[in-house]
Amino acid sequence: MRLIFGTLAVIGVAALFVPGCTFGQAANPANAAGSGTTRMMECESADNTCAQPNPQYGFSWSFNGTAGTITSPTDATGAQLTIESMDGEKIVIHRVDSSGPTAGRSGTYTGTIQGSHINGTVEWVWPEHPGYPVTGVWSAVLPDQPGSASVSAESEPEAAQAFPSRLLECEGNGLCNAAWTIDGSTGKATWFTQTPVHAELTVIRSDPDYILIRRTDLNDANSAVYTGTRRGDTYSGTVVWSSPGHPGDSTGHWSASVPQTACDPNATLSPEDALRIGRNALMFNLKRAAFDCYISAAKSGDAQAQTAIGLIYYLGSNTEVPQDYKEAFFWLTKAAAQDSYAAQEKLADMYMLGQGTPRDSQLSRYYADKAAAQKQDMQREQDRQERLQARQMEHEERAADRDAYLLSNFVMAAVLGAALF
Repeated sequence: MRLIFGTLAVIGVAALFVPGCTFGQAANPANAAGSGTTRMMECESADNTCAQPNPQYGFSWSFNGTAGTITSPTDATGAQLTIESMDGEKIVIHRVDSSGPTAGRSGTYTGTIQGSHINGTVEWVWPEHPGYPVTGVWSAVLPDQPGSASVSAESEPEAAQAFPSRLLECEGNGLCNAAWTIDGSTGKATWFTQTPVHAELTVIRSDPDYILIRRTDLNDANSAVYTGTRRGDTYSGTVVWSSPGHPGDSTGHWSASVPQTACDPNATLSPEDALRIGRNALMFNLKRAAFDCYISAAKSGDAQAQTAIGLIYYLGSNTEVPQDYKEAFFWLTKAAAQDSYAAQEKLADMYMLGQGTPRDSQLSRYYADKAAAQKQDMQREQDRQERLQARQMEHEERAADRDAYLLSNFVMAAVLGAALF
């Protein structure tokens, strides 16, 4: 059953109450046009989650009299709220989404009032959309009323200050290929795929036992809502993806952890560990930290690390690693000798432009031809592997190594401008 965010088990909203009245008193909407704003913290779900004790309240609705709007930054529906009726025991609220991907959808919330709490059912109607109408459960609390739960929309940005500044995020059983950078209650994220995906993040709640994050992709109009729990430096929970006109397209599992982005110079790291930590640093554009990790693996003869060091020197950074064409040429030559496609391709340019070495058109052509031949060989090998994979399952360790190599390729292509293949 699908509600505003599909099958998301816990969805917060927040709403209002009629000024001048408290729960337990009779109230008529016609007499509710007083001044002042009232808030309601609300939860709704397709199952019975929000009817359980201590549900998670996430979003905030604000009312002045019987008319209200959604003020939560997680909602872009332009929803208009109206208290249609209310007495000492019952309340009915009508919602209409006037803009955004759910424009034209409406919902009716019917609830029973008990002190400062409300529990009831909601029915959503969306003409000409399959699967509608749908029903669910909702509950709410007025945080400003005596005896209410200790929740507050205003406290959310303060709670978000405790959120880690960097998270390495994974979705489903796939690679941890997303770098989340958080600053207070807002952040940015990049998913390192063949075509990197960039998004803005909003931390709605960051409590010790519950987190709520909204993602808005910058490449397109897709979005997602992440809910979950925190265990030390690790987060995990449910993600609900939405596309324009299709809220709650699909759901899945997500997890994230605080990444290691620096190599201890006094530690004895294997080339594999140094590469992994260096890749983490590069995902967050920490080129100095990445350099310090890659250099140890490069000195051990790892071609991928030598390529990364060469490209970092080639690009240079006044604040991290100064540009040095001679050093770039030195490390890229070592990597090219081990058939690094990216190193061979860059050496072709450096010989043509005279960067870190005298101009030499013949050597430029030599490395360009080697890179082209290597690319063809890799493409043939990739085709062969795909055919092999279609016939039999590869061992998990081998698949993990290949996936890690692919991720390194995507990260280097996005940050350093040169793919490994």
